Amino acid sequence: MLKRKYMSYLHFVEWLENLKEKNIPSRVEDDHIISDDPGEGPTICRLPLILREQEFRNLDHIQEVVDEPLSYALILIQAGRASVAIAAADEIICSKQIQKYMVRKSQGKSQLTYLNEKGKSRLGSRIRLRQSDEFFDEINERLKNWSGLYEVSQIFLSCTPKLKGLWFQSSPSPPFAKSDHRWRRIPFMVRPPGQEEMFRIQKLLCRAEWVNS
Repeated sequence: MLKRKYMSYLHFVEWLENLKEKNIPSRVEDDHIISDDPGEGPTICRLPLILREQEFRNLDHIQEVVDEPLSYALILIQAGRASVAIAAADEIICSKQIQKYMVRKSQGKSQLTYLNEKGKSRLGSRIRLRQSDEFFDEINERLKNWSGLYEVSQIFLSCTPKLKGLWFQSSPSPPFAKSDHRWRRIPFMVRPPGQEEMFRIQKLLCRAEWVNS
């Protein structure tokens, strides 16, 4: 019977170092490390999401990347709320929380969506529209500044397709092109963005899955 559990990034690094120190027979297949520990039996470890899609050749290659971690961007966007960050390994280096008045309280939809359906209306609508412009401007400005300071290897994003389309139509445009090969989808349900939610999502991206038979 398979036993499945998750490891924090720290425990994953310690496990990797143990494999190498004890010369435990191991190989890398896609985004998995498969080892045969005489003490624990056959083991399969799926790499943390922040380490996947890098075409690792062997354990030494993985160890090199772990020892010299590259930075990656984290972007959580919902209507009127965003959390953006730069991280390396399991540490968030810098982050910013952004909140603007974009949602019509009575209908629970963003002003941009409302305008597409109904057209412009009263002062409240114009204020929300201006806030929407400022919302994307602030996201783009922060990401542009950080991309000049850090070498971003991956960009993890959580954003609805409709909101993403509006984001890429904003001016000035996002500092990362829509076709950039570094985009990664965050495959977890994201709650309203904020500092606590950013830490939770980043922790999930850093965990490894360990299976022992």
